[in-house]
Parts: sequence; C-alpha cells; structure tokens
Amino acid sequence: MIEYKDALALVVSAARTLPAEMVPLARALGRTLARDIKAREDIPPFTKATMDGFAVRAADTGQAPTAARDASGAHSPVELRIIEDLPAGRLARRALGPGQAARIMTGAPLPPGADAVVMVEDTERSGLGVLLRRPVRPGDNIGLAGEDLKKGETALERGAVLGPAEIGMLAAAGLARVPAVRRPTVAVIATGDEIVEPGKKKGRGQIRNSNGPALTAMAARAGADARYLGIARDRNASLAVKLARGRGADVLVLSGGVSVGDHDLVKEELRSGGVRPVFWKVRIKPGKPVFFGRRGRQLVFGLPGNPTSAMVTFQLFVEPAIDRMLGRAEPGRATTSAVLAGEIVVKPGRTQFLRGLIVDRGPVLRVAPYDDQRSGVLRSMVRSRVLIVVPADVARLDAGREVEVIFMDGR
Repeated sequence: MIEYKDALALVVSAARTLPAEMVPLARALGRTLARDIKAREDIPPFTKATMDGFAVRAADTGQAPTAARDASGAHSPVELRIIEDLPAGRLARRALGPGQAARIMTGAPLPPGADAVVMVEDTERSGLGVLLRRPVRPGDNIGLAGEDLKKGETALERGAVLGPAEIGMLAAAGLARVPAVRRPTVAVIATGDEIVEPGKKKGRGQIRNSNGPALTAMAARAGADARYLGIARDRNASLAVKLARGRGADVLVLSGGVSVGDHDLVKEELRSGGVRPVFWKVRIKPGKPVFFGRRGRQLVFGLPGNPTSAMVTFQLFVEPAIDRMLGRAEPGRATTSAVLAGEIVVKPGRTQFLRGLIVDRGPVLRVAPYDDQRSGVLRSMVRSRVLIVVPADVARLDAGREVEVIFMDGR
C-alpha cells in the first residue's frame, strides 16, 4: 500500500491537458478555456447613460436646488433646452452646448459635450425643454468607455471554467466560438455476476447495479464525455470484450473485481490487455483496494465494488485526473477547515474519509460524521455533503476540533 497523497500525486502527474477545440459559445457552458482571451475593443465601446433621463453638462446644473436645501424660492430650478432624443443604439447628431440637454435612454451613447445624466425622476418638462430639480456632478449616471475592459486587456485567463458570467464576458468580447479544452472521454464498466441493470429481472442473490449509473453521472458532472459500457461478468472473456470496447477512451473506470477474492479478475485481465500497473492498494478508508494503471496515454482506474467506496475513490482520484485533463488550475474538489460538532473515534493506520453532514454553515463551518459509515450504505452518499479527513495516525478527534473537509457537491 502507498499513502493517499503519494497515490494522488501519481495520478495527477500522469494526466495531461488535452488539446483545444473550437466550441460554439452557446455550447460552451462548463467548458474550460484553452487560452487567454483579450478584449478586441473597449467594453463598453462608448460612454453611455446608465439611467433614463437627460444628458447634460454638469456645470449647467449647479443652481438647481438639492434635496438637502430648502426650495423656498431662494434658488430657481435650472431650465435647459432639449435639442434631441437619444434612444439606445442612436448616436447624437450634434454636441451639447451651454444650456442644452438631450433626452436619453439607458444604454444610449452620451452625446459629445455631455458629462452626466440627470435621472428623469429629478426633472419635469417645461415650455423650453426640461426643469432640473437636482444638480449632478461630472460622471453621475454614466458608464465610461472601457470601464469594464480596455482594448487588449485580458478578459478571461486560460483554465477558467465557463459559467454564465464568463459566457457573458465572452459574448461582450465578440466571440461566437470559444477555444475550449477537449472534454476527456471516460468509459465506465461495472463488473460482477451478482449485479443486474435497473429495469432487468433480478434473480435470487443478485442486486441492482448502482455503480455504473452513479460513476457515469460523476464523470459527466466532472466535465467529461461519459460513456457507460455495461456490465462485465466474472469471466475473463467477458472482461476482455468490455476492455476492448473501452480502449479508445481517455480514461477507463471499472468498479468491482479489484480485491483479493477468487473471482476478482480485473487486475489480471488489465495486465493481459496491456495496462501497466502504477499502484494497487492505497492506505485509505474506504477504498483500500483501488487500482491505477496506464495503457499508453489512457488512464485506467479499478475502483472497489461497494457503492460508497466506488464513489469516494472516484472523487479522490478520478476527478482530479479529469480536472488536469481539462486544464483546470486546481484539480479536485474544494477543501476547507471546519469544526467538529461531535467526537470521532476510529482505528488508526489509514487516512479516513468519513461521510459528513454540515451542522452549521457560519460564521464557522461545523460538521458531524454521518452515523453509518459502512461502505455499502449508499444513503450516506445521498445525505452527506462533505468528506471529513481523519489523518492516518489519529484515533480520536474531540468535539470542537478543527478538521479538513472536502466538499462532495461543489468544486
């Protein structure tokens, strides 16, 4: 057996960022940017109104009464002459001169000579044009050209995961197609004579195959092109057929058959199929018998058959490999520190990843272990939100102790 951190380092070092491909912007959500994107022009490209109202020269509004002053007649409202209307998308035909204003809508380019906008709520129409009830200062209610990004400035950096805001920024930068890292293909194979697919007739002594659907879903959620290849039975010939089908994938994941039983044939068949072992067995719980190997550029993982062990080891090892292939800067799930809401007592010797509940989110994150840590209890994966990390040399953690946690439902 090797230590968890050593095993993870071997996995991450074996993964390589995949080549880039051009993706339509409408299909780029969740993809990873393959190169830096620079603004091709100022964003916004012109100074614009951010409120409906009147574009003015701020100096012309100085005599208008303010809300803090008594409008008893000591000062009269300022009256300006309207010279044109500017809806969004229309350029002004002339510059503002002294005593002039332009009616303007949100988003419309500011006319030359104007340096502020008076909100429509602070005005009233007059015979000449508009009465201003409140003065403005230069820059009020306007957005400057390039205030978001200057031409040539980096809009997004390579490795950014494209969410809605990033998609919006790329659209503002004028990109209809995006250079994104190719999504890795992940082929998933479940193994065992005892498992039956959902919807199929189940015999005595058989159980439903949860690992195949769950691991395929985890691969898709991680950003991969996930392909489920079905069940390989506990026979070399059946395993060989499935392994041949998965040969073209960037990552091959098998669940079950990696322990030491008479019918655990996966490691043997992987070697026969040209997979070079990197490690087998890691000093962790759950998931000790996890296997990792390589077949050319393909990364191959043999995960335990128990549902929680398979899902935990997928998160600990397969997801960081997918992240590295996608070019993400920080592979693996987000981690943080938390405070235990109750004590933990374990047998030392292996790094343990206990499924945990979030008891309180703040100001200090408080967590507690799920009450049933058996590796066959899939419900613990449904209800838990974190993995509580217990170091290999620790037998007891008291309530109030600070611990490291790995988030299970966020990146």
